[in-house]
Amino acid sequence: MKYSKIFSIIMVCCCFSKIASAQQSLDAYILDANNNKFVKIASANNGLTNPVDLDFYPNQATRPCELWILSQGTNSSGGTTVTVSNANLATRKYKYVKDGNASHFMAMASAMAFGDSNWATAQDILDCDRSGGQYTGPTLWSGDMNIYGVIGNPATQDFNGSHLDMIHQAPFGKGIAFEKDNCFWVLDGFEGYLKRFNFFSDHTPGKHDHSDGDVRIYTDFVFGKHDTLPHHIVLDNAKKYLYGCDPVAQKIFRVDITTGNKFGPMTKVNTEALTGYNEWIGLQMKDIVTTGLSKPVGIDIYGDRLLVTDNGTSEIVLYNIASNYTEVGRIKVNYTAKPDLMGIKVGPDGQIYFVDNANKKAYMIENKNAWPLKAENLAENKESVFAYPNPAQGGQLTIKGMDNLKSYTFYNIFGAEVLTGTNVADNILSTASLLPGIYILRLNSESRFLTLKINIL
Repeated sequence: MKYSKIFSIIMVCCCFSKIASAQQSLDAYILDANNNKFVKIASANNGLTNPVDLDFYPNQATRPCELWILSQGTNSSGGTTVTVSNANLATRKYKYVKDGNASHFMAMASAMAFGDSNWATAQDILDCDRSGGQYTGPTLWSGDMNIYGVIGNPATQDFNGSHLDMIHQAPFGKGIAFEKDNCFWVLDGFEGYLKRFNFFSDHTPGKHDHSDGDVRIYTDFVFGKHDTLPHHIVLDNAKKYLYGCDPVAQKIFRVDITTGNKFGPMTKVNTEALTGYNEWIGLQMKDIVTTGLSKPVGIDIYGDRLLVTDNGTSEIVLYNIASNYTEVGRIKVNYTAKPDLMGIKVGPDGQIYFVDNANKKAYMIENKNAWPLKAENLAENKESVFAYPNPAQGGQLTIKGMDNLKSYTFYNIFGAEVLTGTNVADNILSTASLLPGIYILRLNSESRFLTLKINIL
């Protein structure tokens, strides 16, 4: 059968118990892997040097599928970006940008995150002045292409590059995630803490006043930094849970950012003037994936799926958030002998995008059966399609939450097709011919497919 081999591989590699109880679009990359196509989006020819992260411009109405790719650069040069317009089309266009003082404000950049229009980077360096101190932190940038890389290029005394703000209180910044307004969360590898930076009002492009910045230091959260790899982090759409990669401890963690209380002032990393630099305690956190990963680096959330790039195994791993982070399956990246996976992002088109550091490339994994989720599904992060009763008995099964159901197929635990049907009336399926056991049910509508795990009694 067409899908028999695919399902058999999944059962062997992932164990049947780890197949998601219900599927959304991204599961097509696992269950319909024959349709995966690795499309090169950008390379060294477009200005990539050592890409570490990527993100999409948030306003899809004005700049559809505009992908920003961050290269780390060198200790002396600073990072750069390549903006790819219409990244999902063959007609894509490129814009390479290097800030007028990238060696300071984007020194050894490790991660990026877009806010509502501004964006920020974390810098994986001890001292961006390179004067023997400890003076580095996240930088705030404009998404306006008439400002970023234009003002202060070259840098002058009046316009020191195009940056909007910088708070120099997180040397060896390993990851960054956007919360709201000009608030960003950063993993500080120097002190080994999770920190929340609020830039408040920016100082306008290229200026110098950072004094209105506020930093929270969550001392409950302690980690050891990897010498070379980023530790990317991401916030869910509900702005409650921060998820992150720890390539040293080989795990994925979750932090509830709504918890914790202000404890009192702490000694700053340096004497930079700020509004506040305070310790916060009582943060609730949990390690949600502790096995099966070698060097997790990139991370993203899409609906109820968590995506992680494993730099050590050259795989992209999908987890089901709604099912206690069970593993859905793995995408083996094999377009080259030695992939070097880092940042990952699901685009507005529902396709997976990632960067390859050593090979100086960015890719889209195209799968015709992956589709963009609706905004409400992204926000809710919960299952919307289900079968009942499950376990099934009485010879029939009813599907709720899927309109225009056209056909269905049951597969046994070995991936063999055992029952198929079309012209489904009232979303009711007959299961009378199935023996008791566990099955994978594939459902097909006019615009998508998904799978459910079914127990027949």
